[in-house]
Amino acid sequence: MNKRITLKIAGIERETNDIKTYSFKHSLNAQPAQFIMLTDFEGGEKPFSISDCTEDVFSITVKRIGEFTTRLFQKRVGDYVSIRGAFGSSFFVSQGKVLLIGGGYAVPTFYFLSKVLKENGAEVTLINGARTKDEHLFSEKLSKLGIKVINTTDDGTFGEKGTSVDITKRMLNHHSQAGAWERENGKMFDFVYVSGPEMMMKALQPLLKDHDYEFLFERYMKCAIGICGNCTMDPLGIRLCVEGPVLPKKLVEQLTEFGQYHRDATGKRIKY
Repeated sequence: MNKRITLKIAGIERETNDIKTYSFKHSLNAQPAQFIMLTDFEGGEKPFSISDCTEDVFSITVKRIGEFTTRLFQKRVGDYVSIRGAFGSSFFVSQGKVLLIGGGYAVPTFYFLSKVLKENGAEVTLINGARTKDEHLFSEKLSKLGIKVINTTDDGTFGEKGTSVDITKRMLNHHSQAGAWERENGKMFDFVYVSGPEMMMKALQPLLKDHDYEFLFERYMKCAIGICGNCTMDPLGIRLCVEGPVLPKKLVEQLTEFGQYHRDATGKRIKY
């Protein structure tokens, strides 16, 4: 929905020194992986993924990384912002045995997805990765959902030592040695969802060749309605604000820019 709505901040929760969750009382009617466009009336508009959504409340989880989010961090409960949305594609909701692989501040969207998957009868395993304990997100919140959570940090300060890619590799390699049926079938999970830095997703792609999956992409978005073309991906011309941000395996495999480059605010290609 492209209609703009002004909302009061109903709640603010500090997750880490540089990450906060903002809650709003509003019936957004969003689906997992969709996003909103938000302005603070002081300049600019930015996209934010939805980390939770109920019938009358939704939340976004924000990392402080620039001028806009620094201003947002100064807001208090009761202050007003304005939003558009929800926009974009959402995750397919599986009923089978599923694996969620998350990294860094892209993990919170899996809180919303995990709730929906559980309600749909799925058996959920989540790999929740971050560089350090201080940067780890939502570990307690996710565990309270009754799903299997594997916490991991690059430096070993919390959970298992290693990246989300490392843990996925160990898990799938162990499964491939489990028995003849598993080696022939090649599948440990019915479906895999990935949300994290693009180079993490690129490293995971060959590991998931035998599984069906969806990746949640992040690109610079200006309009959220497919007009400006700033978030298109080569060579398909997919607009991540409309056809994405969730893309299925069959489309991900066709993207030549995946893991190679992204674009800045002017549309210029920036190599990873």
